[in-house]
Amino acid sequence: MDQPLKWLPDASGTVWEPLGRAMQAGLPVPAGFIVFRSTPEQEVRAAYEQMKIRERTHFVAVRGATHPLLNVIGPDPLIHTLRRLWAESPAAPVLVQRMVTSIWCGKAQGSGTHLKITANEGMLLLDPDTYEDGHVVLSPKQRRMIRHVDGTPKVVERDGGREPIPAELLAKIRELAGRASSNIGWAIDDLEKIWLLACEEH
Repeated sequence: MDQPLKWLPDASGTVWEPLGRAMQAGLPVPAGFIVFRSTPEQEVRAAYEQMKIRERTHFVAVRGATHPLLNVIGPDPLIHTLRRLWAESPAAPVLVQRMVTSIWCGKAQGSGTHLKITANEGMLLLDPDTYEDGHVVLSPKQRRMIRHVDGTPKVVERDGGREPIPAELLAKIRELAGRASSNIGWAIDDLEKIWLLACEEH
């Protein structure tokens, strides 16, 4: 039996339910829709076209049960990516979201006054720096994932001479973690807007 897709914030019965609640609460969650194995292909294609117009971007992030695939562009690559994720986890719903081209990304874990922030320049958490209780530990080397104009990713390595994430961006991360009241995955785009990519209740 065909199962229609769900647009966020409707994520009931899926692992994305906390993210849907965060979106309902007004937190900055990128637009997206949840696809099931039995969702008709034409419905997925139509949803991609709708989101492309509404969000003014061709690029999507496809988030499976265990990992995301980034910078997917076009309906055919989207269908291929969904099939690839279902080959790994056949029963798992998949979240397709507007791609956030991040200059920083990471996680924030903890509660109250104790918050551990891990951060990486670029779009993947590859070699994270750590910010905890006023202490900063920078990774000796850091790989940064960037995107070319055509959408293809490239990983570049930086060695030494790096600066920690600016204090004003750390403040945005702390504020978002506090508003979400959960462990979060976050990204900061090239306009320095912060996005909530994942949340996990304590």
